[in-house]
Amino acid sequence: MLRPTLSGSSLALLFWFQSLTPTLIPRSWHKQVVIGAICLAIGYGIGALAGRCVHWLIESSARSSGDVIRRYSWIILSSAWLVGIVLGAGQWLGWQNQQRHFMGMPTIVWWHALLMGALSPFAGVLLVLVGRSIANGVAAGGRFIRRRVPVVVSVSAAALLIVALGILLVRGAPLRALATAIHSPVNERTTEGIEAPESPSVSGSKKSFVAWDTLGRMGRDFVATATTEQQLHQFHGVDAQIADPVRVYVGVRTRDSAAARAELAVRELERAGGFDRKVLVVWVPTGTGWMVPNATAALEFLHRGDTAIVAVQYSFLPSLFAVFVDAGLANEAGIALFTAVRARWLELPRKRRPKLILFGKSLGAAGVEAPFVGQAAASSVANMVAGTDGVLMAGAQQNNPIRSQLARERDPGSPLWQPVFDGGRSVRFLNRDPQQPAVDAEWAAPRVVYLQHTADPVVLWSVHALWWPPPWMAEPRGFEVPDATRWFPIVSVVQAVGDMLDQLGPPAGFGHDYSTEYVRGWAAVVPPEGWTPTDTERLEKFIDDLLGEESEP
Repeated sequence: MLRPTLSGSSLALLFWFQSLTPTLIPRSWHKQVVIGAICLAIGYGIGALAGRCVHWLIESSARSSGDVIRRYSWIILSSAWLVGIVLGAGQWLGWQNQQRHFMGMPTIVWWHALLMGALSPFAGVLLVLVGRSIANGVAAGGRFIRRRVPVVVSVSAAALLIVALGILLVRGAPLRALATAIHSPVNERTTEGIEAPESPSVSGSKKSFVAWDTLGRMGRDFVATATTEQQLHQFHGVDAQIADPVRVYVGVRTRDSAAARAELAVRELERAGGFDRKVLVVWVPTGTGWMVPNATAALEFLHRGDTAIVAVQYSFLPSLFAVFVDAGLANEAGIALFTAVRARWLELPRKRRPKLILFGKSLGAAGVEAPFVGQAAASSVANMVAGTDGVLMAGAQQNNPIRSQLARERDPGSPLWQPVFDGGRSVRFLNRDPQQPAVDAEWAAPRVVYLQHTADPVVLWSVHALWWPPPWMAEPRGFEVPDATRWFPIVSVVQAVGDMLDQLGPPAGFGHDYSTEYVRGWAAVVPPEGWTPTDTERLEKFIDDLLGEESEP
């Protein structure tokens, strides 16, 4: 009963070997061990099931000759496994080092490939044994129940159990409870060295309407690390005219609903003088409530502190969890905050209004898009242009509604990984590709910018990779995508999950890390008067020295 099947072992080898191919994010040997083991186990399960089906359909009359064929088949398959492990380990090492060299990452050595080649199949076999044990246990339990319980009762009970489990899974109750139990205490902590601010220009201070202890960890980090006058003078010079940046943040514990948080945020913004600044940014944070430090600093340095940033927290879960558990909350928060801020902004005399800008990264970008979604890309873009003075988004998710519209309705000849819509008159996708196509159209304000790497897993991977090659794998490819990347059913989705979990693993400027590009993004959307490309390069270096690479806590 525990003997391996020929069909299962054959497909396991194929799946395991395919798992070695590079994707968007370089993999360490231990991560490849896990991905390879999972693919091996899935391949074995599919192959074993297919073999059983074929066996039911075809009964051999020559049993003895069939035994001989099976014996030789096992010899051939065993040899193929040995050759596959040796060749696969060598190819994997070459592919990974080529990708790492391109990204400026440390290369891996030969013994990493040796460990991967030895441990990955072994771990896969363990997964197969565990899966078979569970299957045998379930089958034994079924037989036990059928012998002692009437069929009508057992079938009805099983159906009710399946329906109940389905409802729980769809509603995400178990995942929500687990995620909340883990991350709620994290949200209540205060990062070491972070103290309540004294400046009345930020939330959490003594004059603030928002209590310090309700801001959450990310909110406290944000308001306590506002760019200082000393830092601004360090970049712009001691004689430069600067202002104290306004940072407004309302945590999930501050108010019970998105609407109430948005209403308080507007009052807090007015108290702190946010409507008197030159630039006002409605900011939708990531799932944890994280405010990207490199992006906030880039804006404040660009405009000499004459800025205001306002945000409300809608979750404290990492974005990968929040997408499923807190689905829709980013959109709700984005709509509520933008609507409330813009309503007050419209009450100001035209000449006194600050430039109204929106920003969001990753899951936050979905909340930025939410107030403007139309029936098609043209109407969505028109809504953004009419309602704001500019929009900046980084690493927008593959299924974001407006980003999806722009990709579907892109101009002929423009690639999926850098779509051009309407000649680039209002919306442009920016990255570091030295060969990116030039856009001839005049770029009038308001401008909408998507910062989008050509190898960002958040942007490119989708569940459709289960059954169909992703369009970004077609030629021409983004300059960051390895030539050896190829699609394979199911295996590619396992690789995609690995890419998503390690999206911030590569150095700045690759994967989902946009810390080197925020200055360029802000300079494109809302440039100060007289700002030059040389100024952009100087500020990028300054912020990199000051803050380093992006790392969400």
